[in-house]
Amino acid sequence: MNVPQSALAPEVIPDIPQIPLLPPRPAFAGFWLRAFACAIDTILIGAIFLLCTSFFPATFEKLVPPAPVSLLDIPQPPPLAIALLIALGCLYYTVFEASPWQATPGKRIFRLYVTDLKGQRLSFGRALLRNLARQISGFFFIGYIIAGFTERKQALHDILAGCLVLRKPL
Repeated sequence: MNVPQSALAPEVIPDIPQIPLLPPRPAFAGFWLRAFACAIDTILIGAIFLLCTSFFPATFEKLVPPAPVSLLDIPQPPPLAIALLIALGCLYYTVFEASPWQATPGKRIFRLYVTDLKGQRLSFGRALLRNLARQISGFFFIGYIIAGFTERKQALHDILAGCLVLRKPL
């Protein structure tokens, strides 16, 4: 018995369910990008410090040791000057990383930003903890070197504060 083609039910091809697009994997910021960003920020912090000293030269003149007698005498900054620079640097990084920018000007140039482990903006307290922990990372640079060996490129201070440094896509 021949049945005409028009009488047969058309083949129904089931729809293939759409797979939702996964969010892109975050690009963790590497050691050299972070180092260059830090160099830029260090220059900016120095400029801010020099600007502050220009407003109060008599106060800051006391922080500078007198000229050395010979070339072998290397002037050592007094502890107060070192403490002021560390405090200024810590405040600089903390304020910028807790801001809506989530980055210092140096990091922004390289499209880097700092988040917590969930990808959220840092609170002021967490940013402060991260930047106080940077002082620990600075000893012999060991804390920075381990960033080259961790899966998410975290330095010691990132691990201690529960932070990530990521790079925005183009």
